[in-house]
Amino acid sequence: MNEVLKRLLQAVRFERDAFVWMDLNDRATGDALILVAVTRLLLLLGFGFSVLGLTTSISGIEVLIASMINAAVFWLAYSGLVYAAARFLLGGGGSYATTLRITGFAYPTLLLLIVTANVISNAILALIVGSLWFLAVVAQGVRYEADLPLERAAIAAGAGLVGWIIVASIFGRGII
Repeated sequence: MNEVLKRLLQAVRFERDAFVWMDLNDRATGDALILVAVTRLLLLLGFGFSVLGLTTSISGIEVLIASMINAAVFWLAYSGLVYAAARFLLGGGGSYATTLRITGFAYPTLLLLIVTANVISNAILALIVGSLWFLAVVAQGVRYEADLPLERAAIAAGAGLVGWIIVASIFGRGII
């Protein structure tokens, strides 16, 4: 786990070594999934759910399971949308698996949503501000993975989020 935390810190600091490691290490996909699940649990706790409330009542367990499924679906779909935008719209390269890892390692930056939701009353603005670091980490990873200039990688990261908001709106699911 020490290696995962080291790579997480490198990723949130935009260090290339983290993205190279994710590209070359197949096991990083499982590590990314764990980061997504732990982050989602911390988000639930940060937004006022209690550990006892999530684990002792049927409705709490339903909220926990639904939230974890939503996080996994977001992770998979957003990664696919970013990969498709980078590869097919912007002419980059790379692989879906590495994009999936990059997104998973960027996911803990969404903990900023706890702060922005409490500081900014407009929910959409709070989502945008809280997601900026996440988008920046994904853009840096896509820059490496898809071999795109940073501007185009940022477009791919943003297109993935816009695509996810559209998909989530159609299916009536939570945004992140």
